[in-house]
Amino acid sequence: MKTKQGLLAAVQQEIRNLQSLAERIESSEEPDLRPLSELAPVLKNRRETLRLSAQEVSDLAGLSPNTYRAMEIGNANPTIQTLQVVGKVLNFRLWIELK
Repeated sequence: MKTKQGLLAAVQQEIRNLQSLAERIESSEEPDLRPLSELAPVLKNRRETLRLSAQEVSDLAGLSPNTYRAMEIGNANPTIQTLQVVGKVLNFRLWIELK
């Protein structure tokens, strides 16, 4: 069992790591553009990177858990509004390119 000081040090290190990651992301000039066909794995990867459960994302987005899970496995047809709401939770923006 870890000591209180050991746990605190581990949490503080994780905070420093997250701050460093946030700084690198914020300073990036290059958008990470992906086709809609990659939506499901992008959602799952982003959720896991943020260490959120599917239930937490659905709660924060105001969606039913089944709706969010369907999006994450590629069995959904979400509206643009739904994608924008999920984007706010998972900290991504939706871009639409017309050709």
